[in-house]
Amino acid sequence: MSWQVWLYVAAVFIPLIAFTIQLLFVRLLGRLNAYLATGAIATAFVFSLIGFVSYFSQTEGLFKGHAVHQEGPASAGNEHAEHAEKPHEILVWKGSFDWITLGNDTMASAEQPSPSRLSIPLGVHIDNLTVIMFLMVTFIATLIHIYSMGYMHDDPRYPRFFTYLSLFCFSMLGLVASANVFMVFVFWELVGVCSYLLIGFWYEEKKNCDAANKAFVVNRVGDVGMLIGLGILWTTFGTFNISDLNHSLSDSRLRHEKNYRIVRDSAGDEVPVQLIETNAKGETVKTTYTIPYFMLAVAGLGVFAGCVGKSAQFPLHVWLPDAMAGPTPVSALIHAATMVAAGVYLVGRFYPLFTEEVLLYIAYTGGITLFIAASIAMVQTDYKKVLAYSTVSQLGFMMLALGVGGWAAGLFHLITHAFFKALLFLGAGSVYHSVHTYEMPVLGGLRKKMRITAYTMLVGTLAISGVPFFSGFYSKDAILAAAYYRVIVEPGQLKHIMLFILPAVGAVMTAFYMFRMWLLTFAGEPRGYPALAQDNHGHGHSAHGHDDHHAGNPYDHAHESEPIMTVPLLVLAFFSVFVGWTAWFGLPVDEAVLEYMLSYGAPVRSTDAWSVHWIAFASSIVIATAGIGAGLAYYAPPWAAIVPFWAPQRRYNVPVAFRRRFDPQKAAHRFSGLYNFLAHKWYFDEIYNAVLVQPTLALGRLCTEFDKRVIDGVVNGSAHLTALLSRMEGIFDKIAVDGLVNLVAKVVYVTGDWGRTIQTGRLRNYLMFLAVALVGLFVGVFAWIRG
Repeated sequence: MSWQVWLYVAAVFIPLIAFTIQLLFVRLLGRLNAYLATGAIATAFVFSLIGFVSYFSQTEGLFKGHAVHQEGPASAGNEHAEHAEKPHEILVWKGSFDWITLGNDTMASAEQPSPSRLSIPLGVHIDNLTVIMFLMVTFIATLIHIYSMGYMHDDPRYPRFFTYLSLFCFSMLGLVASANVFMVFVFWELVGVCSYLLIGFWYEEKKNCDAANKAFVVNRVGDVGMLIGLGILWTTFGTFNISDLNHSLSDSRLRHEKNYRIVRDSAGDEVPVQLIETNAKGETVKTTYTIPYFMLAVAGLGVFAGCVGKSAQFPLHVWLPDAMAGPTPVSALIHAATMVAAGVYLVGRFYPLFTEEVLLYIAYTGGITLFIAASIAMVQTDYKKVLAYSTVSQLGFMMLALGVGGWAAGLFHLITHAFFKALLFLGAGSVYHSVHTYEMPVLGGLRKKMRITAYTMLVGTLAISGVPFFSGFYSKDAILAAAYYRVIVEPGQLKHIMLFILPAVGAVMTAFYMFRMWLLTFAGEPRGYPALAQDNHGHGHSAHGHDDHHAGNPYDHAHESEPIMTVPLLVLAFFSVFVGWTAWFGLPVDEAVLEYMLSYGAPVRSTDAWSVHWIAFASSIVIATAGIGAGLAYYAPPWAAIVPFWAPQRRYNVPVAFRRRFDPQKAAHRFSGLYNFLAHKWYFDEIYNAVLVQPTLALGRLCTEFDKRVIDGVVNGSAHLTALLSRMEGIFDKIAVDGLVNLVAKVVYVTGDWGRTIQTGRLRNYLMFLAVALVGLFVGVFAWIRG
């Protein structure tokens, strides 16, 4: 194995070592746990940075054109395949060893495709996607660890918090680097456990415990489907190796010659898959398996079901907004930047597995999710809930991109989203740390007291809104281009026009609700609590274990956060701008550098979306303008003049036409039905409560009654019968057994008492009895002799 493999193995295990030390010596280390955890993830980041530089310094022709695998082209998303160079192998660092081996070493044959040898290896697979994801996860995790040292400073369970973070980092890095399905599933479940622990970190409040349980249960629903899909793959191919499966399913002979997807017309009812494996003797063996097209589709749907749960896609999206009950750094790291993106990452990793129908299902799932979540975010008053639904919506964008063939576009948005969403969540934490409330209607004007937080969050807002020169613009442009090509340019696909309309409308709503959030929080004048509600809101114990002493107007006590919290905001703001830039100083005249890096190792060829790049570019401009304009029209303060920050002594009068504002309260009243529908989150919780939760509880109550009345009845009846039999046995024992014994004793006693009467103590009586006895004896003997 190369030294790079050992580098990544070390990067995975360093957080685990830190977790073990923290777990064993948590009381001894105390607050030093934070430094240990932060140092561990920072070391992992340094290792991943070294690996990143080493990988792409060895990659030939990265910017000369899009790379192509040996079986076929390798671009996706905004890939212009006409520029592709000759096919070549993608650079991969990998190493593994067999952990469990069962059965013999006989390879399955085409006639006998069922596996005869079970081998479960442990190993790492490092390609361009792994390198980029690894760098992103460790970098953002390092910043969030630093931020948490300030945010969680006064928490009584401060050491335990960093112990959980170390376990999560190990789990997430292990998931990214896994070489086979078995390891993926193990780490998949570990990140779920970490999510459960951190959502319910403040378990004193019942709602936090309920949120943790809800997240855990909903994710298990998706995991059932994932196990089914993985079981089909194992029983068919007899291997857990992701690289082998992808290599075989990427075969161009299985794919349509124009759209490069596995379709029934080209694959037939039986899909022949040639798997190239290395046996225990080190020999390369080619084995041809056949799998029914229907079963291949079911396997893809099963794997995607697990991704639906983890990435909070419709209809399993309901757990993520409630997961905001955890500490804000947890929301930034796990429920925005990394763990929830694991579902998108796994779809990208397993991409060759999905047939045309499954990809279409993935696209529509993403489209429905992004629209539903964006619509709900528009009416939320809790700015952390706005960001939660925004996360669900952006994950929908990524899934839609993957479904329409934009492999690099979807994963590109995953990376850019990680930076600006982590920035937004940490900014939200900075606001709460200052004002101790999440309610936007009582805020306003915080820009004057929290300039760093306000303007860094503005950078994140501009990025997620798709404003040019910010990272989100380039990734959303790539998604729109892929969607446009899929439904407009490809022949016969216009019936799927909603796959372009949904992300376009969703992008407008994104810009609207994000500027609504920023303007309500930072712009205008402070509003404060209504006078009658001050006693309710101004005192007492607030959520998340903080004492709320901010009566009246939270603005009065607002202040900028400490440097340990604002420095990560500044760093993330920088990358929220530049991580998506092209090589031409950010100008939107070419693909972004990061998208090139992703496209280089795409598992299958995609369609040429570059031909519609300028249409997507123009659409992005219009969409961002419409959304931001609507947000300003409803929520911006009615400025009469603009004072530039670089020349505060100057004032530029605003035209009267732009001073008018729409009243959001009147709009909510006019469309009260729609507003209430969105405020109740499409009634998903109510529907699930009525259809699933209450019937389950009713079934539980029925089982309880059955247990009490039938099971307990049988048990209690048996007990009563046993007691009755015992009483009858007692009576029998007293009357019969004891009676017989007592009768014998009484007879013996009476006989003895009667016999006592002949014991007179007189010698002549005894001589008389002896003579009588002797006479009797003689009479008897004489009679016996005579007879």
